[in-house]
Amino acid sequence: MSKTEKSKTLSLKEQYLESQKNAFFREVQEDVQAERISQIWNKYKNYIITVIAIVLLISIIKNCYVSYKKNVNLKNAKQFEQIISKNSTPDAKITELQEFVKTAKFGYKDIAYFNIYSIQIENKKYNDAIDTLNEITKNSSDEVFENLAIVKLGTLLSSLPEKDLVSVKKQLSNVGSSEALSPVAKFVLGTIYVKENNYDAAKKIFEKLSDDINLPVSIKSQSLTMLNYIKSAKSK
Repeated sequence: MSKTEKSKTLSLKEQYLESQKNAFFREVQEDVQAERISQIWNKYKNYIITVIAIVLLISIIKNCYVSYKKNVNLKNAKQFEQIISKNSTPDAKITELQEFVKTAKFGYKDIAYFNIYSIQIENKKYNDAIDTLNEITKNSSDEVFENLAIVKLGTLLSSLPEKDLVSVKKQLSNVGSSEALSPVAKFVLGTIYVKENNYDAAKKIFEKLSDDINLPVSIKSQSLTMLNYIKSAKSK
């Protein structure tokens, strides 16, 4: 055997030995990892099984709730549509809606109440309409519906003589600045102050609304109109 062939043979042997050594170390490493995993499993398997079971249970409950909510909404939608589409008297429709409210869920209760309110306003049953709006503000589970009821209540009460506005003014003030109806609530509060001749309090509200660059042009222009009215009223 020549020196060159011997060199090649030794090189192949070295390569083989190196591969065997690497394979051995891989096997040892895998055995160590498997042993660690086995130890971790034996130590924490009860906790792991519990966590997996909880995650699966939450997923099942969530899916069941989504399905339940969908079915309830479909049922409520059909009932509500049947009541609204009936060619019945206002009183009869209000009675049916009041019965529907007892079992309605997921927003349909508030929607039904607002329809009752609208029928009462159309028929000039203002005290009944006030009671309906108060019911929404007390029992609504949706903040948007609650704030809408507060705005409507403030507008209605301020338009009627000899109505106590202390409570509704507090409700209007408490509509947070982060809420979508906050500017409208503030505007209604300002108009109440104007009607009470509390021009200084009204002026602060309308100045803030008119200076807010994020508000719709309609609210800003109406606020400017109210500021002009206040200026005119105070100069008399």
